[in-house]
Amino acid sequence: MSDRLLKTLAAALALLVIAWGVARLVSSRGGGPESAPFGLTAGTEPELDSVVVAGAADTVRLVAGDGWTVNEHEALPDAGESLGQALESAQLGALVSRNPENHERLGVTGAKGRRLTVYAGGETRLSLIIGGRADVFDRSYVRREGDDEVYTLQGSLVNLANRKVDDWRNKEILNANRGDMQRIELAYAEDTVVLVRDSAGWSLEPGSAVAEPGAMEPLLSQLANLRAIGFAADSIADTLSWATPTGRVRVLGPGGAELAELVFLEREEGIGYFVRRGGSPVVYTISAYTGESILKREEDLTGAQEVSG
Repeated sequence: MSDRLLKTLAAALALLVIAWGVARLVSSRGGGPESAPFGLTAGTEPELDSVVVAGAADTVRLVAGDGWTVNEHEALPDAGESLGQALESAQLGALVSRNPENHERLGVTGAKGRRLTVYAGGETRLSLIIGGRADVFDRSYVRREGDDEVYTLQGSLVNLANRKVDDWRNKEILNANRGDMQRIELAYAEDTVVLVRDSAGWSLEPGSAVAEPGAMEPLLSQLANLRAIGFAADSIADTLSWATPTGRVRVLGPGGAELAELVFLEREEGIGYFVRRGGSPVVYTISAYTGESILKREEDLTGAQEVSG
């Protein structure tokens, strides 16, 4: 991750921290000690280490590094920027309550809310409990952990705090330049379809039968930007056998360089496919439509259909 992005994240955190302190000062009526900002000021922010969001049923751990990870999986490429924008745009609203007896009703308890904790410079810099939705649709209730005061919170930080682990994971399976694709091998248990490209277009090998452009378009389009709709749960992924897959796809570029190898397993009841990239343990899920757009047979590509007697 770039130093610029880390500094942006740290600065955004500092602004939110200071805003919280200001909200406490403005809303105070002199009935008790006032809370100062949490020790961060512009220009001296430490770099962010991680952001942890914990709910009653799950915990999301976003960790900074060369690239962000989420629960030890590769996170979305824009995870850091999303966090930075959310911290920067978060707006604390009106004081709602100082009475701890209202915490459960407002959803700002550890059992009902989402606890968002930001770590920077090896220390806890901010810990909030984000609760239920306020009357205004884009606002939620929020409380700093350890404080009784409950405020409204507006901005994308609320939505990010409610994301699950898979929402943060990188769903990109393959992103290939169509112009670089020179050869595509579609291997099945009973046969293999080989497609090669020349100046005239795509054809099958051997035999040089022309592949119809209309049949090639969905195949090439999917391979150029193949994205998952989700991931196999670990309990399922561990039971899958890849020894006899539904299909295996190799995409080769200039000089025979391998751009990608993909392995497909059809899911039960035809609801889609499990997919792995060669050499990767990550098991993605894709729709039946996406899988069938890629796993073409010779007759699909040439328009030839068997005639029944």
